[in-house]
Amino acid sequence: MSSSPPTVIAGRYRVEAPLGSGGMATTYLARDLVLDRPVAVKVLRLTSSQATDLARFEREARAAAAVSHPNVVQVFDAGQDGERRYIVMEWVDGGDLARLIRERAPLPVKEAVRITVDILQGLAAIHRAGIVHRDVKPANVLLDRQGRAKLTDFGIARRSDDPTLSGPVELVGTAAYVAPERVRGEPATPASDLYAVGVILYELLTGHLPYPGQTPEELLAQHLHAVPVPPRRWRRDIPPALEQVVLRALTKDPGARYRSAEAMLAALQAAAQQPGRAPVLGRSAAVAMRSGVEVGRPRLLALAGGATALSLAVVAVLAVLTWAQLGGGEPVPTPVPSPVAQATRSTATPTVAPTPTATATPVPTATPEPTPTPEPTPSAVVVLFGSLEIVQPTPPELRRFAEAPALELAPEEVEGAYLPYRDGALPGFTRDLANAALLFGQQSGTVRFVVPAGSERLLIEIEGRQSRGNPPAILALALGDRILWQGKDAFPGPDWARRSVIVAFDRLPEDVPVTVTLSNLGESSDRDDEPWLAIRAVRVRVAR
Repeated sequence: MSSSPPTVIAGRYRVEAPLGSGGMATTYLARDLVLDRPVAVKVLRLTSSQATDLARFEREARAAAAVSHPNVVQVFDAGQDGERRYIVMEWVDGGDLARLIRERAPLPVKEAVRITVDILQGLAAIHRAGIVHRDVKPANVLLDRQGRAKLTDFGIARRSDDPTLSGPVELVGTAAYVAPERVRGEPATPASDLYAVGVILYELLTGHLPYPGQTPEELLAQHLHAVPVPPRRWRRDIPPALEQVVLRALTKDPGARYRSAEAMLAALQAAAQQPGRAPVLGRSAAVAMRSGVEVGRPRLLALAGGATALSLAVVAVLAVLTWAQLGGGEPVPTPVPSPVAQATRSTATPTVAPTPTATATPVPTATPEPTPTPEPTPSAVVVLFGSLEIVQPTPPELRRFAEAPALELAPEEVEGAYLPYRDGALPGFTRDLANAALLFGQQSGTVRFVVPAGSERLLIEIEGRQSRGNPPAILALALGDRILWQGKDAFPGPDWARRSVIVAFDRLPEDVPVTVTLSNLGESSDRDDEPWLAIRAVRVRVAR
């Protein structure tokens, strides 16, 4: 028996052209002869006459008909013409999101957010009808000529009380968008759909999937165990708050995602309006992210907008203690101890003046100082940070930071470094270095962040690698043109290494912006080659 449709279905819908074909049905562009309008008609193929396919097809018609929303493809009719089952839907004439991603991604941030807002609005209507879509992916998001996104294809949708929601994953949904709990055989919930939206938003913003698996099996394993590369690693114009929305939607625990499509929609719209500063999450907000409860978000960490003389003095103290703890070398000897070092040994140093340097950093007039003097003396460091102490990163200490959101400084924020993906690939360098900040011989980079008021502990984790040949790479921490610390083998071993240090101090009465300069003092070469240092991330957390 032929599987081609008749010229006219049910005496009303004249078939004009095929639009696409799925696992069990083919969709055609047709004209409604009664209302004289174009429609899309999905026809179940005659070769798919099994009871399960028929039940799924009928379930799609009922599910789609239960939802009426501008961001959901509308169902006009359904029925049977002889042995053929069909569904008549509105025709959306702008193509699907999968094609848009292939042709244009990454999209401008505003456009990516607008499309995701449409998806979430449609998904909210679907969830309110008691339906879990279970197959949210770009191919199932249609775009009209005005660019409005509409969800379609309810072929594997279920009502939220359907017992088959807890059945094993059959991979009818595309593996790249399957939530981890579905891979584990847990019930599909609205949170599973939100996970798929997180994947789509990631793809719209970066042009990449969060996981690079080449087979369905690899992708499913990565959904379960891998950590996605933060979107801002791919492009720096993504607001940090927007990145946090993406990463929260992609959390492994469904209870830690947004409690509803409406909640994620509100967070997305708010994040898209944030300036290019770091996310502002407090301890209570971190707890809420794990429990799925939305609360207020007090300020905790931010990127520094600039550095003051005070911040540079502070980083001198933190830098010496931090890098000495990493065990990379000895402090560079100086003929006379620096005023900062004197200030850290004793609080009774109100008359000590800073040692002049060749490159004094001006104080921005708009930045209020803690004292009436234009430039605070080194003793002000002691006043702000109190008694500095390096704390061993033992499990009890690390647990202090378990609920603290991390500020991640990506390679792009190591100002002055070489970024292969941005500045051009380098011959002989492996692909895993493409998104790292590279410091070659006699090259420096700076990172900035703010230690916020109320903090008492600071956890700094640096992830990096270095060349293993000769001449060796020498990592130096500098303030202006003065080297504070330098040493070899900052990142021992051939693989990426993570080093953690915890600094304890008296509670800060105000924010302290910090600027750190990292330099590779290894012998310079005629080309970008060894010795090199690679920084993949600097992560900062604070505790009280």
